[in-house]
Amino acid sequence: MGKTNPAFLFCEKNKGVVDYVMLKSAVWFITWKCNFRCPYCWEVQRARHGQIKHEDFLPSDKLAEAWNRLKPEVLDISGGEPFLQPNFIDLLEGLQNGITVAITTNLAFDMTQFVQRITPLKVFSMTLSYHPSQNLSFEQFLGRALMLKNRGFTLTVNFVGYPEQMWLAESVKQKIEAAGLRWHFDPYSQTEFYPYKYTPDEEALLKGQTGTDRQNAFVTVKRPVICSAGFDHVTVFPDGKVYRCINDKIMGLPPVGDLLDPTLKLNDRMTLCGDYNTCAGCNRDKVKVEDV
Repeated sequence: MGKTNPAFLFCEKNKGVVDYVMLKSAVWFITWKCNFRCPYCWEVQRARHGQIKHEDFLPSDKLAEAWNRLKPEVLDISGGEPFLQPNFIDLLEGLQNGITVAITTNLAFDMTQFVQRITPLKVFSMTLSYHPSQNLSFEQFLGRALMLKNRGFTLTVNFVGYPEQMWLAESVKQKIEAAGLRWHFDPYSQTEFYPYKYTPDEEALLKGQTGTDRQNAFVTVKRPVICSAGFDHVTVFPDGKVYRCINDKIMGLPPVGDLLDPTLKLNDRMTLCGDYNTCAGCNRDKVKVEDV
């Protein structure tokens, strides 16, 4: 077998067999900067209170080189707003075949160059975040969404159940689904900066709209697990630091390494997590876990 990046080397648990695997997935917060200022955004709230800062953009060509070294099967690009990254479409074009991206965007940008230069075969999915409180009309949003849909992109429209817009959810959902688009509802993820006490009617509405992947917003069962985050899945922040998951960053735990470091080595085994299923940013659909 030829030379392989050390990040892909691991010993299969309980068998002692050495094998080589690709990094399965990565969540990449490419920037905290955003052209929207949604009051319910935890990034906006934390930035205002000094918990996160808006770092300068890293060079797109160096970022593409770094991801081509790591070769995640799925690179989930979020923010902030990814389309603020200078030369973002060039960056996407620079990713090698075999790296499929998912993109979360507020769709407040001209998408005509994107649809002409990026093939849907390169994009696993796009999450389009609709924010009625911001300066983008529903017609503009829907027009761009339909352009993407009719080009062959797989789309989901995401809507946040913030108290001041949660009662719009059903009417917006009907319009989105009538246009042939998939709908997804996120409960408002409360922070210490803006708590909100829901009435029974509000809780009922939230639970009725929320899918199974967000049920831990209402009932969490905290349990320790052995998790593959940091091993075959990572979370990367705008400064290039690589963490097992977003909670490690929030809790002040050390990173695994730096994305732009060509000698970056991921963990060589699954590691202990004591907060599985409780963190709002837990990528439960991207990691493997085993009970302790």
